[in-house]
Order: sequence, then structure tokens, then C-alpha cells
Amino acid sequence: MTAAGLALPPARRRPLRGSTRRLLPVLLDLAVAAAICVLGFRYLSGPLQVLEAAWVARVLGWLAPGQASGVLPQHVLVFRDDGGIIDAVVTASCSSVLSVLGLTALTAVVLRSRKLHAVGGLVVAVGALLVLNHGRLLLSAWAGLQWGEGALVLFHDWVGTVWNLVATLGGFLLMVWITLPALERAEQDVAGRHTARRPDSWARPGLGYRAPEGEEDRGRRRRTTVTGLLHRHVLPRRLSGRLAARREAARVDYRLGHLPPDHRADRIRELAADGLGAHSASLVAVATYETDAAVLDCLAECVAARQWEPVTDARVSALRLWARGWLLARPAVDREEAARTATATQPTVPVARIPVPPTAPRSAAPAPAAPLPTAATPRPATFARPPDSETPR
Repeated sequence: MTAAGLALPPARRRPLRGSTRRLLPVLLDLAVAAAICVLGFRYLSGPLQVLEAAWVARVLGWLAPGQASGVLPQHVLVFRDDGGIIDAVVTASCSSVLSVLGLTALTAVVLRSRKLHAVGGLVVAVGALLVLNHGRLLLSAWAGLQWGEGALVLFHDWVGTVWNLVATLGGFLLMVWITLPALERAEQDVAGRHTARRPDSWARPGLGYRAPEGEEDRGRRRRTTVTGLLHRHVLPRRLSGRLAARREAARVDYRLGHLPPDHRADRIRELAADGLGAHSASLVAVATYETDAAVLDCLAECVAARQWEPVTDARVSALRLWARGWLLARPAVDREEAARTATATQPTVPVARIPVPPTAPRSAAPAPAAPLPTAATPRPATFARPPDSETPR
């Protein structure tokens, strides 16, 4: 046999471990953030500088008529009373493009799970950043108009740096405040009232907040919010109902944990009757943190009875997989419990005793040995010993 005829076994690829699988999404997020910053600076820096310079020149012309001009792109010409002319250039460091791109990258990488809330927070934060940076440039130009070029550079380099830092931090906090849900949104009923408190048995990480004493009454008060106004007066009724159904499906109803086990089972039947996807988060929370076997049996039966429903999200899939595993593991336990219950609760029936005549005492002589099996004596057929008819000769 030649060496060419030898075939090496194919090399087996090592499966990706958990840390490696987690590293890939992190690297992808970093690549997306870097692409947003680089491409955004490449294509948005110049137009934004032109726009900011035009805004400063126009507002300064309103405050001091005839003493400011924005005829040159990215330039603000300041005409002083003593005849001097200051050419203020809005560079990339003067512009707010870096802060805007940083907030955009954070939204795309970190806060993208909040979807429309993240977009709304980004829009408000970017608007606040543009206004604050416009105020910084306007005050710098006003200082140059009043006290000369030295005052303009001093205000821009020292006061403006701190101003820009505070504006960026404030814009980020404003974006997070708008994007993340409010405290009373974590625990509420269908009407939006903050009534449910998380039970102690469900006090696990990732299940929202626990309302302090007195917070419940304050949450019951009806507040006027931008979201409420949009749902009542702007959005179509069908779209508003669809968004409310999505929010309800992702909301955990903590009031389930405060009910007795029998009432809890009844409430689970009511939630499942609306559809597994309508209250999937609450049903998954029950399957995860419930300890009463009867309540879990009720949940598994409700899930198994609605196999015809489509799988709308990952929570419905998790519910079906859990119910299958629970129902497959329950029969053995049920049989053992039923046997113990039947033995403990079976009534005692009196049986009449029949007298048995006494037998003769056994002699001390040894019993005769059992005869050896002959060829005519049948033997049981087993897997280890085949019958005589199949024994090879």
C-alpha cells in the first residue's frame, strides 16, 4: 500500500465554548459602534458645522443687528464697534458631532432592546445637545464681540470645554431617563395602575422592583404623560391596542404570587384562556418561581391544551418545552403518591379466620435429594439458555 492510499481522518472542529460565543456578539457590537462613529464623522461633520455656524450668525445678528454675518460656510464674521473683524471658525472640535455620534453608538449597541423608547430618547438627547452646544458657541461669539478675540478664545477653550462635558453627560442621562421605564411601570395592572408588589417568594434578580410602602397609593393617581396623550389622541385605535397587547405580554403580573394556591390556579386558567402569547411573561414567571406542585400541574395542563396556538415569541416556546418536560416527569411521581395515598386511606375489612388442623411434627431425617432433570423434563426458555430444540448439535 502506498502512502497516497492512506486517508487521514477528518479533523474535528472544537465546539465554541460559552465565553467564545459571548465574545463574538461583543466584537460585533464594537464593530457597529466604531462604524457609526467613523462613517458618521466622515459624512456628518461638515454639514453639521455649516448648520451650527449659520445658526450662531443668525441669532447673533438678531441680538446685535449688523454686527454678525454667516456668508462664509463654517465661519462666523463678528464686526466690533472699534472696526475690528473677528473670523470665528466652527471646527470639528467646536461642533457637537462627536457627542451626537457617541450617543447614537450607545443607543445602537446598548439600548437597542428598548426599540421605539430608545429612538425617542436619542432624539430628545440629540436635540438637547444641539441646543446646549449652540448656546456655547453663541456665548463665545458674544464674548468676542464685547471684549475682543482674547475673550472669545478664553471662553471657548476653558468655559466651553467644561460646558461641552456637562452637556454630553446631561444628554446621556436624559437619553437613559427617557429610554428606561419609569419605576411605576415595572409593576402595574392592565389599566396602568401601580398596584402589584412582588411577593417574597419571587424575590429573584431580574424581576423588577419592589414598591416601598406608600408608593402604591401614589401610583394609583392618574398622571398625564406624553405616552398617554399619544395613545388617546394621536395613534390609531388599532395600533394603540397592538402596542398595549405587546406591553401586556411582556409584563409580569406579580399579584399571582400573593394569591392562595387554589385562586392562583384559577387565575392561571384565566390567563391561559386569553392565549399563551397574551400573558407569556407572567406564565413563564409562574413556571420559573412557583413551588406548589398543584399550581404547576394546572399550568402544564393549560399549556398542553392549547397546542394549536402559533408560537409568537420565545416565551411561548419555553412554556411548551417546560410543559412537555413537566408532564413527562409527573406520571412516575403521581403513581408513587397514589399508591401511598391508597395504602394510607384504604379501609380495613374484617376477615373471618378459618381454623387450621395441626400438622404432624417433622422428623429429624434428612429430606431426599431432588431428582436431576432428565431429557423429558422441560426447562424454561430464557435469553441466556435456548430450548433443546434450538441447541446446536
